[in-house]
Amino acid sequence: MEKRQQKEPVGHGDTIKALIFYHAADYFVYQGSVIGFQYDLIRQLGADLNRPVVIDIETDPKKTFLKSFSDQYDVVGFDFDKSNYQPWYICESEPHSYTYPVLITRKKTKLDTDTLHVVHAPENYLHPVDFSILGDPHNWKLQKDEGVEMEDLFDMLEDKKVDYIVCNYNEAITLLPFYRSLSLGPRVGENFPRTWVLHSAQDTLNNIINQWLREFVTTKQYKRLCERYLSPQSYIIQRSFGSRRDNISSYDQYMKSACARYNLDWRFMSSIIYQESHFVTGLIGMGGSFGIMQMMPATGARYGISDTSSVADQIWAGARYISYLYKIFVNKVDTSDIYYFVAGSYNSGPGHILDAQELCKKYGGDYLHWPDVAEYLMLKSHKDYYTDPVVKCGYYPGKHTVNYVAEVMDRFHGYVITKSE
Repeated sequence: MEKRQQKEPVGHGDTIKALIFYHAADYFVYQGSVIGFQYDLIRQLGADLNRPVVIDIETDPKKTFLKSFSDQYDVVGFDFDKSNYQPWYICESEPHSYTYPVLITRKKTKLDTDTLHVVHAPENYLHPVDFSILGDPHNWKLQKDEGVEMEDLFDMLEDKKVDYIVCNYNEAITLLPFYRSLSLGPRVGENFPRTWVLHSAQDTLNNIINQWLREFVTTKQYKRLCERYLSPQSYIIQRSFGSRRDNISSYDQYMKSACARYNLDWRFMSSIIYQESHFVTGLIGMGGSFGIMQMMPATGARYGISDTSSVADQIWAGARYISYLYKIFVNKVDTSDIYYFVAGSYNSGPGHILDAQELCKKYGGDYLHWPDVAEYLMLKSHKDYYTDPVVKCGYYPGKHTVNYVAEVMDRFHGYVITKSE
C-alpha cells in the first residue's frame, strides 16, 4: 500500500457538509440517539447520493444567518426570508417541507377580542403573522423578544410570564407534549416553504440536490419521515427527551458533582455513559468490563472500584479517568476537538490515538484535529501503517472507535444544546 504524503483538506471531494440551526423538530436526542426531521433528511440525502455527510449544529440565529452566506457549507438548514437575497447572494433549494404560524396559549384560555393582547415570538421569527382570524387584528400585537428562543417562550408561557406566543406548526407539535398546560391555538398565517441554502459555487451538486428533493418528497419514505416528526400523533415526539428542565438520567447530580471537581463537562460524561451502558447498572461486558462506566477490571482497580462498587463511586472513578485522558491531550490537540480525542481514548485506550496522531503528523495531516487523526486510526489496521516506526501500540481496527466517537460526540452536542450546564 502506498502511504499518503499529504492529507486532502477536510470537506474536500464528495463529502456533503451541512449546517442545521437547532430547532425542536429538526434536531434532538431520543433514547440516546440524535435524530430530527432535517437531520434525518440530510443524512438520507447523503445515503442516496452515496456521499458521507458532516453535520454541524448552531444555536445562535445570528451566527447561522451569517454562515448561510459564507460558502462554508453545501447545505444550510435555516428558515428565514430568502427572497430578498436571491439570486445575488444565496442559492435556495427546492422546498423540503411546508409549515405555517399558529398561536399557542394556556389551556382554557378564552380569546377575548375586546382588549389588547401581546403575542410573543423570538427576535429571529420572520414569517408573516395574520391576526385577522382572531377578530379585530388591531387588538393583537406581535412582540419579538431579544435573546430568547422558542423553547424559552414555551417555558415563560407555562410559568404565566406571558399569555400568548406564536410558533410554526411543526415546532409547536414537537414541543407541546412537554408542556401539558399549553394548547395549540388557531392558525395565524399562510403556508410557507422551508428550503435549504445551497453552496452558491456548486451548480452541479445543487442541481443534484434539487432533483433529489423533487423526487424524494413524492416517496413513501418521505411520507414516513413527515409522520415521524411532523405529526401530532408521532410516537417519537410523544416520547422524546423533553425540555431543558428534564434530566438526562437519574444520575445527573453525581455526574455534575464529579465533573465539577475535575473541570469536565458533565454532558460529555453522560454521553460516554449512555454509549457504554445506557445508564444500566450491574452490567458485565466482554473482557470483564463492568458497571455503568463499563471500565475494564485493571482500570477500575487503578481507581479503586470493582463491579461491586456503588454507582456513585463508579461515576467518580470514571470522572477521574476521563480527566486523566483529558490531560494527555490538553497540549497536544486543538481545544475545540479535545473531547473527540478523549472519547476515542476511552474506547481504544490513549496509545492507539497517540499512534494515529503521530502517523498523521508524519504524513502531512492535520494532527491537531480529529477528522484527520481518525483517518490514520483506521489505517492502523493495515500493515504498512501499524508497522511504521512511529507506531508504539501496533495493530488496531480503528473503524469501530471512529464510529464510537461520532456517536458520542453527536449525542454530546445534542445534550449541550438541550441541557444546561
